[in-house]
Amino acid sequence: MNLNVPITQRVTQRIEIIFWDFVINTLTHSEFVRRLLPRVYRFLEPKAVREALILVMIASFAGFICGFLINLYILAR
Repeated sequence: MNLNVPITQRVTQRIEIIFWDFVINTLTHSEFVRRLLPRVYRFLEPKAVREALILVMIASFAGFICGFLINLYILAR
């Protein structure tokens, strides 16, 4: 490593190396992760993600409106 690089960047680079060593080792040796990864990938396909985000947005908007209306009702009493 270059010692002229700031210490925070050296620490960040070291953490990144440790992370990727862990990921590569896990993907190489873990049968569970190798079976799980394709399932997770299929779940995160663009169409599935889009549909899930739309559902989350609808639920969030409905919760916001309900909270707003309940607040108005309580204040109007």
